[in-house]
Amino acid sequence: MKKRDHKSNYFYLCAILLVLAFWSINPVFGDGTNQTGYYEVRANVENASVFLDGVAVGTIQGGTLLVPAEISNKPVNHNLMIKADGYKVYNETVIQAPKAGKNIILKGTLIRVPITPVGAVYLAVSPPGADVTIDGVSRGVVGQSGILVLRDVPAGNRILSIHLDGYQDRSERIYVEANMDNQVRITLVPLTTGSVEVTSEPGSASVMINGVPAGITPVTIPNVTAGEVDVGLTLSGYQDWAGSTSLQAGKTALVSATLIPVPTSAPEPVSTTEVPTSVPTPEPTATTTPISPIIGVVALGALCLFWRRRE
Repeated sequence: MKKRDHKSNYFYLCAILLVLAFWSINPVFGDGTNQTGYYEVRANVENASVFLDGVAVGTIQGGTLLVPAEISNKPVNHNLMIKADGYKVYNETVIQAPKAGKNIILKGTLIRVPITPVGAVYLAVSPPGADVTIDGVSRGVVGQSGILVLRDVPAGNRILSIHLDGYQDRSERIYVEANMDNQVRITLVPLTTGSVEVTSEPGSASVMINGVPAGITPVTIPNVTAGEVDVGLTLSGYQDWAGSTSLQAGKTALVSATLIPVPTSAPEPVSTTEVPTSVPTPEPTATTTPISPIIGVVALGALCLFWRRRE
């Protein structure tokens, strides 16, 4: 009896181990990790594209799409996205994983985007080469043919703007009729003026343009007639500056001047050394020497002796 009991216990132990092994590999009893289940995605738009976590997983056929996914009892974090032309994109965050034998149904309702009526604009511009914008959005450049066709322009009132170097900018309101070819013809007017930008070192100099006061540097003077432009600058303490520039219509000419300070005369240095005063030399003057009385007597005696001998 004891031997039979040991054999019976051994049999029961093996049976329990088999059950545990089956339990661990059967998704019905385990947590289902690394097993496959399905999300059943339903949408109201046929052929809509379905994305799970940014990866395309198929399209809606017959109103539904089965998307394989790992089964789990733990929360997940997936992003479901459904897209179709003419509809707003549908997004949903999925936090529940499918379980074995059961699909999780995900419903996405797409909302149609309102269709904006559009028309075409056949634009004729003279001369060609102009940049064209509608409502501030660039729509291209007019080719050498002078014709630019703008398609899918939203119907209604639009602001048409045209720019070409050397010509006045053109901006006007046009009406675009839906589902129609709208023709617009524009002739650009040549520019006859430009701008002159004047700077100086130092600044705050008075500016003269063709002899007319035009402001204080730095300054940009608009609407200056194209051609040769005379520019003059004056600033207290500096020499006057004069120059000229060639101005093209529709362009900005740059003039930059460095002013030269007015030279100042330095005062003569004061000498600290004493200069000796020159004393004038007196000129000699003639003086009369008085005759001695003795000489007079002698002369008188000699004269008497002379007269005596003659007698």
